[in-house]
Amino acid sequence: MLRKQDMKPPMPRFDIIGQLGSLRRYARSLTRDSTDAEDLVHDALVRAYERRSTFRSGGNLRAWLLSIVHN
Repeated sequence: MLRKQDMKPPMPRFDIIGQLGSLRRYARSLTRDSTDAEDLVHDALVRAYERRSTFRSGGNLRAWLLSIVHN
């Protein structure tokens, strides 16, 4: 039986779809190649999913995702 203290807090909801245009444009400006930009965005979204627990609730999702694309 699960107790309340054993339950993890819910993960924040992400509006990734609404950020794709910005992510793609930024990746394209970094790579100058649309195929490489798509690969970069894909890799960044995988990293964002893996590290979603580091996103502060109420934080700026767009800025967080753009920093992942950049790094």
